[in-house]
Amino acid sequence: MPEAQETVALSEPRAPRSARWRAVLGLMAVGAIVASLVVLVDVVRPPKRIILIVIDTLRRDVVSAYGGDASTPHIDSLAQRGQLFSGVMASFHQTTMSMASLFTGRTPSIETADPASTLSWNGDTWCGMARFADAGRDGACIPEAVPTLAERMREAGYWTIGVASNQFLFEPSGFGRGFDDWVEVGPRQEARPRERPELGALRASGPVTTAAVEALNRRTQDRFFLYVHFMDVHDYPFARVDYREAVGAVDRAVGVLLDTLQKAKLLDDATVIVTSDHGERFAERHPLQGRPGHYGNPAFQELLRVPLIVAPAVVDDPSAPLRTQDLHYLIQEIAGLRPERDTTLAPGELYVGERRFRTYLNGRWKSTLRRSDGRLFLFDLDGDPRERRNVADVKPHIAASHRKRIEEISGALSIRGAVPERELTERERETLKILGYVE
Repeated sequence: MPEAQETVALSEPRAPRSARWRAVLGLMAVGAIVASLVVLVDVVRPPKRIILIVIDTLRRDVVSAYGGDASTPHIDSLAQRGQLFSGVMASFHQTTMSMASLFTGRTPSIETADPASTLSWNGDTWCGMARFADAGRDGACIPEAVPTLAERMREAGYWTIGVASNQFLFEPSGFGRGFDDWVEVGPRQEARPRERPELGALRASGPVTTAAVEALNRRTQDRFFLYVHFMDVHDYPFARVDYREAVGAVDRAVGVLLDTLQKAKLLDDATVIVTSDHGERFAERHPLQGRPGHYGNPAFQELLRVPLIVAPAVVDDPSAPLRTQDLHYLIQEIAGLRPERDTTLAPGELYVGERRFRTYLNGRWKSTLRRSDGRLFLFDLDGDPRERRNVADVKPHIAASHRKRIEEISGALSIRGAVPERELTERERETLKILGYVE
């Protein structure tokens, strides 16, 4: 895995294109900030800069700050001066669904009125937000009807920068909406399997870090929100390296990025957030076989448990349950906003609706309901964290309550009206090839 490239020094911000940011900043009011799930520590005022780093496909238990065996000294250093969150769960085990949840605060869903079937999988549906789309008029994966995190951050007076290296996030998906500077790193064209090592180099941490610094040099002000997405860990099979080696490469890239910011004094009055969109499976054995990698079906814990490190400290209790959609609101609260939360799920509930299974988690109990025959599998995560024993028969009351709640949530998340059914476009197939999902 190549080392992260050295980057150019950061410069002073460019002159703003208009005076609108000064007007927005002048209208900002700061008060006590209270979230429905986690409570922020005492905040005098929002930080001047917020930096969100997403490491694609990083499972929590390999990070050394969490007791893992990958070398992550730069991430660990952030944890030492901030907070290590221990109860964070990805909203889905696929990038578009999880990142759409982070960007919108909504639970991703491909549910229809028929619990036995789901929406077809294509670029209109694979963000899990199709229920908000204006059928026939909204071709974005994240519909325009749903405000994005970047839009809210821009409203709060931040210059917004996004650096994406996962082709699923490339425009016109809607992920770039709200960013003043949106950068896409890596090719859009079709990539054959034999070309994948070269492909990985094009979107590896070095080029991504360089792109982030170049975008920062284009900023018009020092108050900014920066989102950077690294792909090395996702690409470890293509690069033919060990998973933990890829984790180490991204950790070094994080170090380069933060060191560059530090030298420019842009880490002063900054909050840094490091997380992942989902985890990865290492051939763990379960009563349900499932699929390899991060394909899920069903959504095992190794796919859902993700790291979250925030520096400096922002909440009273970093052990509280937190989902990807909660991070959407937490970032806004750090920025001094008071977002209205989606209440489809109660705090602490997690729902993952896949093509073959529907999974529900609340506290120590996790259930997986198979769509084909309606059989429910129940796991006690306290006594059986590796999900090896189905206890649905010995805990029938819990199984019944989970079944009922799954049906309630499925109904609330189902698409209304005509179901958008179509085949994958050629561009969508090329994206799937680039990311290794199809040959």
